[in-house]
Parts: sequence; C-alpha cells; structure tokens
Amino acid sequence: MTDMSYQPGSIYKIGGRRYVDSQAVLNLSRTHEVVAHQDGWRVIVDDGAVQCARVEDRPELPRQRGALYELSAQGGASLKAQRAAWLSQGLLEPAGTFDTWPGEPPAKAGCGCGKTCGCAPCRLKHGHHHDHEEQSS
Repeated sequence: MTDMSYQPGSIYKIGGRRYVDSQAVLNLSRTHEVVAHQDGWRVIVDDGAVQCARVEDRPELPRQRGALYELSAQGGASLKAQRAAWLSQGLLEPAGTFDTWPGEPPAKAGCGCGKTCGCAPCRLKHGHHHDHEEQSS
C-alpha cells in the first residue's frame, strides 16, 4: 500500500553542487539511518555517508519544502551513485539545474567567483567555507 501523504523531496544542481530540501532528508530517513550533525544531517549509506550541510541566507528555490542542505560524499560513498538510487526509488525528484543561485543578482564584474573560486570572501559569500577548510600541515 502506498502512503498517500508521501511527496518526493527536491534535488537541485547549482553551479556544480547538489542540494536537497527537508522533504528529501525526511524521505531518506525512511530507508537509511540519518544522524544529526552539528550543521545538518549525515545519511549513512553502504560505503560511507552523505553529509547534508544546512544552507542559510539564500533565496528559496522552486518547489523547496523546508530547509535546504548541500550534499557531499564522505568515506567511500559515491554521491552520483546515491543520487541515482534515490531518484530511482522516488525519494527525490529533480527540481532545477542552475548556473548561479536563482533569485540572486549576478556577481559583480571582476569578482571571479564561480564554483572553482578559492578566495575567502567568495567562499564565505556563497556559503562554501566548510568545503574548503584548510588542513593543518
């Protein structure tokens, strides 16, 4: 019997990064162990985990339900493989692919900001400081 209140969560690709909404995390908790983490959730998968880090201070995305989380693979997990499995199980559905964050004004000329920009102001401005934390030597 199908759960009539069930809704697939939304998954987005923005500037090469993947994001899901709260509905997606809720759906993942039906099939995986989901553990609270200091900045979001960790979804335990066969080969590791998928980190869902909370994204704040961004315009809401189309069909977004609840909070938004940036995905990253940990351990031996493959984000591409997990995403494909979750889509095929109906836990997620694509809700948009964007070069830049929808609803934000274009970057100022000369900013150089993009998915490969490594400068501290751009990382902080775009909420990616946690992706590029410096490692001690």
